[in-house]
Amino acid sequence: MNMKRCLPLASVLASAWLGACAGGAQPSGATPADIPVLEAERGRHPTDAALLQRLGVAYYDAKDYAHARDVFASVLVLDKVNYPATLYLGFSLEELGMLDSARSRYNEAARLANSDKQKDEIQGRLALLTRKQLQQAAREAIAQEATLSQQPPTENTIAVFPFRYVGTNEDLRPLERGLTHLVITDLSRVGKLKLLERERVQALVDELQLADAGRVDPSTGARSGRLLRASQVVQGSVQDLPADQRLRLDVDAVNATTADIVAAGSAANKLQQLFDIEKQAVFQLLQRMGIALTPAEQRAISERPTADLQAFLSFSRGLEAEDHGDFAAAEADFNAAVTRDPNFRAARDRQAQSARLSNALTESPLQLAGPIVPISTPGATPGPRTVTLRNAISVTVPSTSGQLTTRIGTTPPVVRPPLPEALGQDNPGIPPLVGNIIIIITRP
Repeated sequence: MNMKRCLPLASVLASAWLGACAGGAQPSGATPADIPVLEAERGRHPTDAALLQRLGVAYYDAKDYAHARDVFASVLVLDKVNYPATLYLGFSLEELGMLDSARSRYNEAARLANSDKQKDEIQGRLALLTRKQLQQAAREAIAQEATLSQQPPTENTIAVFPFRYVGTNEDLRPLERGLTHLVITDLSRVGKLKLLERERVQALVDELQLADAGRVDPSTGARSGRLLRASQVVQGSVQDLPADQRLRLDVDAVNATTADIVAAGSAANKLQQLFDIEKQAVFQLLQRMGIALTPAEQRAISERPTADLQAFLSFSRGLEAEDHGDFAAAEADFNAAVTRDPNFRAARDRQAQSARLSNALTESPLQLAGPIVPISTPGATPGPRTVTLRNAISVTVPSTSGQLTTRIGTTPPVVRPPLPEALGQDNPGIPPLVGNIIIIITRP
């Protein structure tokens, strides 16, 4: 039986709703304007998890994140393995600034995810959340500076400040980030040192809004070290020497307690020898810090990330774009680095990370959570139900097969013949329609 030929328009409209109620995909269908009606329905059906989900989305879209949080928490009381509700609860907590709780919910959603795509999307959301947490931590550290300055630093903890480029060739400015990454990577290979991640230090630099000169000032470095609970801060500059076509790297280690420079390293050479410059400066710095390296540590520090200077410059531009929050540009730069050197592992890893960040930044919560579909609620009692949709369309579905009643505006109700019990059996994928259906359409 062909449903479109047998049913009037009103019943076709109703069938779209009923199909969703039977488990088919249903859009969230709720806007902030629907909140009063949905709240009224919630009073009549407090254990209807599907209704609560729509209400939670409406509150979230209204930016009423506290109510959204409470509603989605209620959904999860009814259904602990509800993937969309778990994600939306994470979104709401994130908007409320409860970042640790949001992370917990995203991790739970990752466990509930049923596809690699969903898991990858959640990893992107977690990466964005990490950036927020680093920014939040930096703000809190600055607010608590008086207290932190009185606390002893964590022993052997090193914070590497972004280097300052001194020169006129803007094509080389991204080396500020690239060389910082290299120095962090090399120092992290020393077993007795604990390196803070570059992004954490960069978040503090951004919050302090340090001028270029501040990044090489020992007192500024010491202050930042105390805020980060680091015992020493490594900072310095990379200088373009156009007269003899060379590049110079200067690196200092600053005691975060006294602001004294405890060690320094420097090297200069042709730009093509960039990695030799960095290695020489790092080995010199470690020697003057009194750190004796094992043969294995020496070999690890001597490793080059790539043999292609242009690939490294693209990688450095990618780090710069990433710090500015332009993840699409960062992905393109990392991709350019990988194209030139497919074995450039750091660029390959960053490319994948930037892709996740870019997607997470552009995808809406509804896209990430997927369509809000009704679910069966344990203990819920089936029976007559009226749902008021937008544009004042009401649908009432009692129990077994019966008649279709429609009313438009103030006109008298029109009673249709009973719906065929077999309706839907000749329409693959469409569940049988059962029950009385009342549709009320009022003019605006």
